[in-house]
Amino acid sequence: MFTLALLLLSQVNVHPQNPAWDRYTTIPPLGTIQSITASDLYVFAASGQHLLFFNKPNYSFERSVRFDCELNLIGYDKYTSDIWIVCPEHIIRFNILSYTLRAYPLSENILRFAMDMKNVYFESVKGGQKYALDKIIGTLTSVSSFPADLKWFAKNSESDIRQYRFLNPYYYYDEAQVSQVPFERYSITAIYDDGMHLYVGTDRYGLLKYNKTTWAKQRLVYGPVDPYIKKVAKYGENIYFLCASGISYFHEKDQEWKYLRLNRGANDFTALGDDIFLARNNELIRTSGALEFSVGGFTNDILAIASDSSYIYAATHSGLFRIAQGTSIEMPFGPQRYAVYYVYPTEEAVYAGGEFALYKYSRDDRTWTTALGFGVKDIVRLQDDIYALGTNNQIMRVLDEPVDSLAPDSGWVLLPYFNIYDIDTDGDVLYCATYSGIYYYVPEASLYRIIYNLPRMQYDYVSVINDQLVAVGKNSIYSLPLEHRD
Repeated sequence: MFTLALLLLSQVNVHPQNPAWDRYTTIPPLGTIQSITASDLYVFAASGQHLLFFNKPNYSFERSVRFDCELNLIGYDKYTSDIWIVCPEHIIRFNILSYTLRAYPLSENILRFAMDMKNVYFESVKGGQKYALDKIIGTLTSVSSFPADLKWFAKNSESDIRQYRFLNPYYYYDEAQVSQVPFERYSITAIYDDGMHLYVGTDRYGLLKYNKTTWAKQRLVYGPVDPYIKKVAKYGENIYFLCASGISYFHEKDQEWKYLRLNRGANDFTALGDDIFLARNNELIRTSGALEFSVGGFTNDILAIASDSSYIYAATHSGLFRIAQGTSIEMPFGPQRYAVYYVYPTEEAVYAGGEFALYKYSRDDRTWTTALGFGVKDIVRLQDDIYALGTNNQIMRVLDEPVDSLAPDSGWVLLPYFNIYDIDTDGDVLYCATYSGIYYYVPEASLYRIIYNLPRMQYDYVSVINDQLVAVGKNSIYSLPLEHRD
């Protein structure tokens, strides 16, 4: 059994793998908390594939670690400062200081577990099978009985939760101003009682802390409302995440997560002051809290929106439109008939990435020209040039030169490298989300470099937010300080 446990070690991964060298952090979604445990300094919660660390004295979210398996049950080992984690097919011993782990194969469905100085004891759901795992040598053996006076870690049942009368009605509602589905219930899924406080885990509502004497509670929201991220952007002091279930935003000054749950998804958004504008199907909608007000309706669906100091731009399947701020009158603007996938306003111009070309509107001349004769779905400006991500997932560098006619211009360069899905810039280099990691393009050297300080995987989106690089992969969000790019 010990040999088998060592062989399984290579099959369980954790991100970040080495806190001393891996400079990135993972951003967990506001998922379902399955289990809670605590030490003197931390409260730990299992949510999906994430192990969440909360500072116990300050009651603040500190960090998270992502595993390659679902975390069903966790318990803190006071003898070794390890977290023992029950996954569907194995048991993981995870050290919270070194991030080292061991995995032990166990196909049984575990009902509960406990530990003493020498062993960890497991009881299975089927037949009540009993096991003891030796912490030193890693052998797993069957036992007929357990020692007395063990502290057990188990999934909380409904009867466990109903012992705490002050939790009645045992579920939560969103406040009206943050949800368009105000009567949806968010149930209690896990509890942990440390004697003075009760920690309550929920299904997509966060982690709550109750004082058992006064019943006073604190609620902590620790991430975006779901892992399906469509867009990341910064407006004012907020970092916004457009999710399938709504818009989540992180306020930098207060270091707090907030959200607006939507009853229907949105294709894109932009924020102006306290208002958020949504592109939903063929409508442009202004939200004020949970209220919605129609700003404009179009014949075809809206694919992207953007704004400047005067207008809101709506890119649709049938061309580009603009609406003067404070009005609801849609006016055709520039490219017509064909789809426009992206709008990028600057002080001098408005760029529109269309199905067949990149178009440029000069604010001084009030004229449209064709800057590039290829389909474009993303646009950024780096130094004096425009970088356009084509519908073929390649990047084209459009030189800052006058364009004389609507004919395709030759003032552009096709950059090497394929399978790029999103781009952004910090004003120094161009960041690329690709099928095999986050790369950055250095204009002066005309070459790409891989960012080794992020996991090598497929990323769909990349954004530069202040001094952080935010990369979105499949159900995973990573944040890396730019100072650790190389």
